[in-house]
Formats: sequence, C-alpha cells, structure tokens
Amino acid sequence: MGLERRNGRLYYYRKVRVDGRVCSEYGGSGFLALLCAEQDEAERQDRAAERAAQQATRQAEARIDKQLAGVESALTAVTHTALCAAGFHNHKGQWRKRRHASR
Repeated sequence: MGLERRNGRLYYYRKVRVDGRVCSEYGGSGFLALLCAEQDEAERQDRAAERAAQQATRQAEARIDKQLAGVESALTAVTHTALCAAGFHNHKGQWRKRRHASR
C-alpha cells in the first residue's frame, strides 16, 4: 500500500473509502513519500499491537468469567442443600418455609 512508481519517480498514495468507493489520496513524492509510507507502517503496527493487547485482555477476562461461573454453581448447590436441610423449599424462584412437617 502506498508507494507507487510512475515514470521512474516514487509517489505516495493512501487508499481511502469515500461513500463506499475506494479513492486514492495523494501524499507526496520522493523523500516525502518515503516518510509518509514509514509513518503509515508505524501506525499500522501500533494498531496491530493494540488489537493484540485487547484480545489478550478479553481472553484473560473470559478465563476469569469461566472460573466465577464454576464458583457460582458450587455456591448455588451449597445454598440449595442448606436451605432444604433447614426446612425450606423453592417455590417459583422464592425460598419458603414449609408449612407442614413431612411425615
């Protein structure tokens, strides 16, 4: 992307989208073209590094969420067992004390 040789000279063109169409934007020629190309490459590498860092963060958060889901299910099971042992039952998502003792 960018550097084009026309009639033996280097020119820098940046491709941009305008209303869904790709257009060329003139950036300069000669030494200026080389500087623009290097700057665009550095920006591209910065964006790639930022994307990689964000992906690593998302993966770490996903691992933590998975661990928390396991802990949550264990706590739910313990709570359910404790409340049932104390004489409660789950009625439409609410824990209620049983009215009559089991025979």
